[in-house]
Amino acid sequence: MLYFSQLQAQETWRESFNTAEKGIWGNGNGTITSDFTDISAWTLEYQNVKLQNQDDYAKTVSTSGGRFEIVDVDGEVVWKSEIIEIGEFVKADIRLTASETGSNTSITSKYLKAYYKIDNGIETAFSTNSVNTGNWSSVIAEHKNLVGSKLQIIVRLTNAFASDKVILDDVIISGEEKPAEPIYPGDLVINEVLFNPVDNGADYVEIYNNSQKTVALNRLYLASRDSKNLLTEKYQLTTSKRTIEPCEYVALTKDTSGVFPFFRIECKTCFLQMAKFPSFNNDKDFVVLLDEKNQVIDELDYNEKYHHLLIYDVEGVSLERISFSEKTNEINNWQSAASVAGYGTPGYKNSQKENSEITKPEVIFSPESFSPNADGYNDEYVIEYKTGQSGCLANISVFDAAGSFVMKLANNETLGIEGKFTWNGEDQTGQRLNLGVYVVLVEIFSLTGETWHFKDGVVLTGKLK
Repeated sequence: MLYFSQLQAQETWRESFNTAEKGIWGNGNGTITSDFTDISAWTLEYQNVKLQNQDDYAKTVSTSGGRFEIVDVDGEVVWKSEIIEIGEFVKADIRLTASETGSNTSITSKYLKAYYKIDNGIETAFSTNSVNTGNWSSVIAEHKNLVGSKLQIIVRLTNAFASDKVILDDVIISGEEKPAEPIYPGDLVINEVLFNPVDNGADYVEIYNNSQKTVALNRLYLASRDSKNLLTEKYQLTTSKRTIEPCEYVALTKDTSGVFPFFRIECKTCFLQMAKFPSFNNDKDFVVLLDEKNQVIDELDYNEKYHHLLIYDVEGVSLERISFSEKTNEINNWQSAASVAGYGTPGYKNSQKENSEITKPEVIFSPESFSPNADGYNDEYVIEYKTGQSGCLANISVFDAAGSFVMKLANNETLGIEGKFTWNGEDQTGQRLNLGVYVVLVEIFSLTGETWHFKDGVVLTGKLK
């Protein structure tokens, strides 16, 4: 089991064999019985071992609170730890207790030998008390100042005597943590905020790692400000050793059950449910991201007026950041999440994320004919768009060959930077339309008054080959 803190030279891994009767033993007929149920921190190799009676064993026992013993074993057993991560430490130290009881002094039939591997390299002996044979009583075997990413401990044991015991106990790794890399303002940014959820919904704040650093989330705090502009409701994101990787999104909330039912969730593991969460106002407030030294990493002074002017009711609509490079508190750097994206994109790329390669809206229609017969081939007509700017809206109408209106696919729908609409060949009432040619008109317009029109003809058919 792993333990972490901010202290140096801390214990990071320990196996004290607290669960008894795990290992191998004889059963009187020359075969071996084993039980390793629920043991994941270590394994035992015993291919060339012979055991006769139940009194012959290599297993954990309850003596002295738990330890690993071998008695009357013909052959060598090899105890191996799991692969242990040590990359975040400047150096790591290993120590274990190697003991024996009894009077036999054989160097070939009674021993405990301790080794380690770094990054799957060669098996190397401990520097202190690695090889213990015969009648050595009890020693501490150890090796210090190990540097690498992954560590494994290997202990080779044998004891061919029924009246003696060879004992392994308290295998411990301690490490000196590397100094945490500084987090600078702008390394992490506030990327999306839902501050006015629907009934039974919950607020969320999405952060994005805009740096090339891996950042431990337990170093971060979320807060607000009071009427005097002083920090208030400052809460640690987590106490666990979870990280946010470069270019990764993490959505923070007090209750995922108040978010998941109301939005399209593409990455459940991108959510972090905090033990305590600031209470953000529905009209205006501050969202503040801090590091462990109370330094402001990013801060958003939001206002419900940041929302799209044509959205009448902003309840359940998140605010999305448009550009990572623009200042957080630039009003033009925020826009309502697109209606076609479900009014929120927690845990993944924003619907309003900028795309500087597109200078004006583009629309692609496909296919030329479609057959909504659920055969898996061209079952839908698809209208893909790229706007190149945030805040655009769209109207999409379908007409038959005679020019009669049959379907409204979008009515003043707020668009993302890119997305798509689909048509299944039905009219406004959900009835399947007759086979034939239909005309699709797309109108995209911006808040500045610019308007773009696109038109396509498509054949609704019964079956395609």
